[in-house]
Amino acid sequence: MKIAIAQINPKVGDIAGNAALVEAFARRAEALGADLAVFPELALTGYPPLDLLEKEDFIRDNLRALKRLADLGLKTALAVGYVDRNPAKKGKALLNSIALISGGRIAARRHKSLLPTYDIFDEARYFEPARENRPLRFKGEVIGLTICEDIWAGTALLPRRLLYRNDPVKVLAGGKASIVINISASPFYRGKSSLRLRILSRLARKMRAHIVYANQAGANDELIFDGNSFALSPSGKVSARAAAFAEDLVLVDTNLPAAAPAKAGKVGAAERHEGAAEICAALTLGIRDYFGKMGFRRAVLGLSGGIDSAVVAALAARALGPGNVTGVLMPSQYTSPRSSRDALALARNLGIRTMNIPIKNIYGAFLRELKTGGSRGEVSLTMQNLQSRARGSVLMALANANNWLTLATGNKSELAVGYCTLYGDTAGAIAPIADLFKTEVYRLAAFLNSGGEIIPAAVIKRPPTAELKPGQKDQDDLPPYKTLDEIVRLYMEENRTPAEIVGKGFKKALVLSTLRRLEANEYKRKQLPIALKVTEKSFGYGRKMPIVKSLDFIR
Repeated sequence: MKIAIAQINPKVGDIAGNAALVEAFARRAEALGADLAVFPELALTGYPPLDLLEKEDFIRDNLRALKRLADLGLKTALAVGYVDRNPAKKGKALLNSIALISGGRIAARRHKSLLPTYDIFDEARYFEPARENRPLRFKGEVIGLTICEDIWAGTALLPRRLLYRNDPVKVLAGGKASIVINISASPFYRGKSSLRLRILSRLARKMRAHIVYANQAGANDELIFDGNSFALSPSGKVSARAAAFAEDLVLVDTNLPAAAPAKAGKVGAAERHEGAAEICAALTLGIRDYFGKMGFRRAVLGLSGGIDSAVVAALAARALGPGNVTGVLMPSQYTSPRSSRDALALARNLGIRTMNIPIKNIYGAFLRELKTGGSRGEVSLTMQNLQSRARGSVLMALANANNWLTLATGNKSELAVGYCTLYGDTAGAIAPIADLFKTEVYRLAAFLNSGGEIIPAAVIKRPPTAELKPGQKDQDDLPPYKTLDEIVRLYMEENRTPAEIVGKGFKKALVLSTLRRLEANEYKRKQLPIALKVTEKSFGYGRKMPIVKSLDFIR
């Protein structure tokens, strides 16, 4: 059977646009002679639709779009993700579904059995799980139609100790399925694409079946979908692979032996993103889709001469084009000439526009009106925060006046311990590097410079400083970033206890103070712009931590 994997980039809620995208890719698949074209999970609604699923018109429109696809009468059959109504009188009203469209009609429907409720997922809020998933006959083959989580039961891709009561793939194997199709909307995190491939390669060998995995590409809100769809032979070898972080259409013939797939798409199928390159591609896509799908073209950000704003500016220039990015220098009396020089050098390297708006007078007016100031010439925390808030106000005013969106430049290390100012450096529509530790920001800067200097060496070598008072350095208020990042990573990503982290060689007092500071600053993070998610555990939608709580559990 010739199967086309249609790796599309749908927009949440744009049912008409998504259906048109499905049709366009279906006609391309038909022109290639495909017997079947496979589309991602919830391709018609976009993923995740969240509370749009509570709108009756939304459900009805998605069902009408499915019928219109069937009415096209294409020679190529389609496997399309959509939302179905639950015919049962009990349970949730909706089903996360896949339709097999063939011969001008909906020939079969299957529904998702395993509904994830961890991290960013909350599918049990909306959907009823399917009780069974039987294989079906199509074009002389026994095929199984599965949706995302259904294929991962009992594998290393799921969180630790997550055990489902049933295994849809085991049922399909018992039914002698020769081809297992999995449609997916699997959000990206670092290293996930290679892990998926390894796990499903083992499953293909175990089942002695072809596996066709169709993943969504693109980004919606904080979630990035890397694509990286593929097909596997019964021996576990790759027989086709789609592009990373881009739409693509690839064809696999299950009657032919597996071979090295040809290069295709914007990012070659043979070209694998790893490490910093993978993160760079993900964040670039996340910025581009956030702006594009929201109807914005241009970004503004503060250029401080530091590493964080430099990396965000470089990512924005990649995503939107240099002509659509404006960097604003906002020096105060505490800003060194070096900072301005480095910021202007970066802007020249990137080819982005700059503006220079000093905040000295704005800051002075704040101090006069509030009658605040430090004793004996000290620059108090209030005074430091006023500078940051003045800058945030300038950026938001420029965004309002010019129909731009503001990029926040904070990193995960700072956000973890609250080393940021609400309504100041946290102001913005989106925070591209908020899921990257400071040490990872430096690695990303090195990658961005791998083809020639983009970020000036002086920026990379300079000790980090907020420059809100004379002689200020980040390390005056924080542990060394290498230490801070590892403590937070162990706590966040590995869910280690304070005692376990201390057992890794860190001083107990430092671990406890860091983790208490982390939990005490949840109120700040709840008010931050969305952070593009690139790790297993970010400070975004997937971390549901109360703001008001005792910190006695950190001991």
